[in-house]
Amino acid sequence: MKTIMVLLLLLLGIVPAHGAADCEPPDCPVVVDALDGPVHERAESSAAVLKLRNGASRQDVEVSYRFVDGTAKLGEDYKAVPSGTVTIKAGQTSAGVPYTVLRVSDQQKQFSLQITAVRYGQIGKGVAVFTIGGKW
Repeated sequence: MKTIMVLLLLLLGIVPAHGAADCEPPDCPVVVDALDGPVHERAESSAAVLKLRNGASRQDVEVSYRFVDGTAKLGEDYKAVPSGTVTIKAGQTSAGVPYTVLRVSDQQKQFSLQITAVRYGQIGKGVAVFTIGGKW
């Protein structure tokens, strides 16, 4: 019953990002969050981070994702595999999805990575936003 309540609270957004205060592994749900990226001020390779909210899992967690254009366009402003699956290995807490910023201008541009499915877990924060350039 306790696990059902925690899951319900997570779905309603009532539980803080670090999980329920009385949640102790292995009773904690496996929740994957997409972390917002840095502001890129130069063309460079980087990785979008997918992180387990409640610490390492006892089994591999498969996360399906897709990149979504905003004002930054795939192939023009950044390069990435448009969609795929990454595995957060058992005992690990995160995995990266590589991308490369191709060009930076004075105009700020954004794109995002969206978690589309999680096998052996659930989606927490499902969208990470990445910013390229811009004047500050």
